[in-house]
Amino acid sequence: MSTPVSEAPAASGRESREGNDWLKIAGIVLLLPCVIALMLFAFLAPNFASGPHELPVAISAPDPVVTQLSDATNAANPDAFSFDPVGSDDEVRGAVEKRDAIGGLTMDPATGTATIYTAAGNGAPYPAVMQQLAGGMQALGLNVQMVEVAPYSQDDPQGSGLNALGLPLAFGGMISAALMTTLFKGKPWHKLVGALGIAALGGLVVAAILHHGYGVLTGDFWLEALALACGIAATSLVVTGLGSLLGMAGVGLGAVLTIFISNPLSGLATGWWWLPQPWGMIGQYMPIGAAGYLLRSISYFDNHHGGHSWTVLGVWMLVGALLIAVGGVRNRRAAA
Repeated sequence: MSTPVSEAPAASGRESREGNDWLKIAGIVLLLPCVIALMLFAFLAPNFASGPHELPVAISAPDPVVTQLSDATNAANPDAFSFDPVGSDDEVRGAVEKRDAIGGLTMDPATGTATIYTAAGNGAPYPAVMQQLAGGMQALGLNVQMVEVAPYSQDDPQGSGLNALGLPLAFGGMISAALMTTLFKGKPWHKLVGALGIAALGGLVVAAILHHGYGVLTGDFWLEALALACGIAATSLVVTGLGSLLGMAGVGLGAVLTIFISNPLSGLATGWWWLPQPWGMIGQYMPIGAAGYLLRSISYFDNHHGGHSWTVLGVWMLVGALLIAVGGVRNRRAAA
């Protein structure tokens, strides 16, 4: 005679699983709006807190003129400028061309003529604030002439093409990292070579589009391609390395660092001086900010002041490669 099978434990198990599913739904419903709010805050906060603050301006003028100008600008817009006195007109122009200052000002007391140097290649806001400074000096009866030393290209006079760089730099690195993590588990060499190959070809393609396709970039094409490749590789290798150690959770962590920190603080559109400090400076130590600053230096400033950005990108790439290696060693030990 067969023994009847009790259905109570099975029913209880189904109810338990269903209860857990509803808890998961509740957690997702509560968590994702928080993530959306944080993402919005990450992009809006730097924009609303941005503005002129201690902008470095090289100046060559008699001391009384420097003092008067500093007092007048502080009264109109406190701490907007940080005037750096230099010895000659050539030094003023050189400081702007080498990215030591966002603009420059020289004054000829004999003729009452002032020359203001601007560099649009630093970012859109700086020529505008220098133009406001010129307007204030003209209101005092001075003759002011404007000289642009690092203009954007004729095909992109507003520099709007650079604003799109965040997409290939961020998502190019993250997508390649996700692919390397899911397709080549336990294969560190495949991940390293794959990430570097995607970055190299991606940098070449993006540089070709921006340089030859739309005329946004005007510097050395191969240096621009290398800078873009290093920017993609810096993100890709680090996120791939985190994925090697933590799995897809590591890829998620890398995505958070890229989307919530590296991209909003990069200053791609405005340059890092315009962002609230110290966040603007911190952004230059992240891959996207370093790549954007480097690309401006190559394209508009004859490669000046790019050494720091090359170093930052190299360090991120090295850290990513080490993380991939450590993940590979750990996986081999676990398998053994």
